[in-house]
Amino acid sequence: MTTVWAPHKGSQTLFLACPVFECLFEGTRGPGKTDALLMSFAQYVGVGFGPAWRGILFRETYKQLADVIVKTKRWFRLFFPAARFLESPSDYKWRFPGGEELLLRVGVKEDDYWDYHGHEYPWIGFEELTNWRTLGFYEMMHSCCRSSQPGMPRMVRATTNPYGRGHAAVKERWNIGVSKPGDIIRDAQGRERTYVHGDIRENLALLANDPDYIATLEGIKDPNRRKAWLHGSWEINIGAFLEHCWDPAKHIVKPFPIPGHWKCWRAMDWGYAKPYAVLWFAKDPEGKTYIWREMYGIAKDDNGKDLPNVGSKESPDTVARRIAEREKHDERVGIWMGPSFTGPDLFARGGGQYGAQNTHAETFKRHGVKFRPAWAAKGSRAAGAMEIVRLLETDQLAVFDTCRHWLRTVPTLEPDPEDPDDVDTEAEDHAWDATRQGLVRVTRSPSEPEESLSGDPEANPVHILPDGSHRIERITR
Repeated sequence: MTTVWAPHKGSQTLFLACPVFECLFEGTRGPGKTDALLMSFAQYVGVGFGPAWRGILFRETYKQLADVIVKTKRWFRLFFPAARFLESPSDYKWRFPGGEELLLRVGVKEDDYWDYHGHEYPWIGFEELTNWRTLGFYEMMHSCCRSSQPGMPRMVRATTNPYGRGHAAVKERWNIGVSKPGDIIRDAQGRERTYVHGDIRENLALLANDPDYIATLEGIKDPNRRKAWLHGSWEINIGAFLEHCWDPAKHIVKPFPIPGHWKCWRAMDWGYAKPYAVLWFAKDPEGKTYIWREMYGIAKDDNGKDLPNVGSKESPDTVARRIAEREKHDERVGIWMGPSFTGPDLFARGGGQYGAQNTHAETFKRHGVKFRPAWAAKGSRAAGAMEIVRLLETDQLAVFDTCRHWLRTVPTLEPDPEDPDDVDTEAEDHAWDATRQGLVRVTRSPSEPEESLSGDPEANPVHILPDGSHRIERITR
C-alpha cells in the first residue's frame, strides 16, 4: 500500500488505531469520516490475510451507496492499481490482488439480515448510521463479524453525524452526552463499544481547499441541522413532528406527589405484537397537565434489553391486572381516577379466547379497569396532534422524567410522509397515541349516536343528537 494518504491528527488517527470491537466515528460534517471508514478496511489489505480478510459496507439506499463507490474508486485505484471493481445491478465488490474482498451493499430492515446469515465478515462497516430508523439490522449483522482464521482482527465500524431519523437510537446505544468519546461500554456478553468525535476543524486540507466551508455551515437556516453539521451536537430534535415546540428543559420535570384534589385519568393504546402504552394524566388547578406514570408493554432480548416496537404479547387479563396493581395505592392517597380512554380496538367483539360476545374492554372491566372509546373519527389523529402541539407551545403539558418510553419515542417521531399533520404511523407511536387519546376524547352512548369529550377531564361532553342538534352534559364525580 502506497503512502499517499495519511490520517489527520485527532479523530481519524484515533478511529484507525481503535482496538475496540465496535467503534462509531461521529461528529460534524467534514472531518473525513467516510475516508477513515474505507481506510479502516484497506489498512489490512495486503498484509497476509488473503481471502480471509473480507469486509462488507452498508448504506440504506443505492443512491447513497453510489457516493461511497465514487470514493472507493478514487482511493483504491490509487493504492491498489491491480484491484478490480466488479459491478452489476445488485453486486458491487472490490477484489484485491491478494484475494481480499470488500462488498458494498444495501440493507434496511432486520429481515435483510437473512441474506447474510452464516457469512463471515471480519470487518463490517456502516456509513451514516443515523440514516437507519432503527438499529435492528445493524445489531443483527454483528453475528456475521467473525473469522475462522486465528489472529484475524474483527471489527464493526460506523460513521455518522447527529442529523438523521435514527438520531435517538444511535445516541442511546453509545450513551452520547452521558459517556465521553473513548469511554468503553460493555454489553452483557462482554463485547466492547466506544466512539470517536470528529470536527471539521481537524481537516486542514479541506479548509485550505475550501476556506468558505465553515461559513457555508454557519449559514444553514435550520437550527438543528446547523448544530449537528457545524458543531456535531446531539442535543437536537431532527426533523421531528414536535421539533419546534418540544423543549426538554421545560417539558421534562422531576416526579412529585400528585395532590389528591387534582383531576386524574388514564389513557391506553392497546397492543399485543406491538407495544401497548398506558399513561396516567393529572391536571393542576391552574390548568397544566402532567403525564406522571407510564406502563409500556415492550419485549426484551435475552440480555434484558428493550426490543424497539416489539410487543410483550401480554393478554388483556395480564395487562388489566398490572394496571389495577399499579393503581392499588392511589385511592389511599386520595387520587381518584376519572373517565379513561382507549382506541376502538379494545371494544371490537370476537376472539375465541374470550368468547364471541366479549370484548377486551369487558375483560379489563372485570378487573376494575374501565375505559371509554377514544375519538377515532376522520380527522381525530390530526386534531389530537394539534392538541399536543398546542399544550406544549403554551407550557400546559409536562412529562415526568420517569416516563422513559414516552421520552424515548415521542419527541423523535417524524411527520407522516403522506400526511404532514400527523406523525409517522409506521414508527413506534404507541405512547403518542395514548397521549393523543388522553387529551382529545370521544365516547359513544348506546342511546345516542356519539358523545364527545374534548380537551381535559373538566371539559363537558357534547352529545350529538339524531336530528343533528347538540346537548352539553356536565360530568361530575
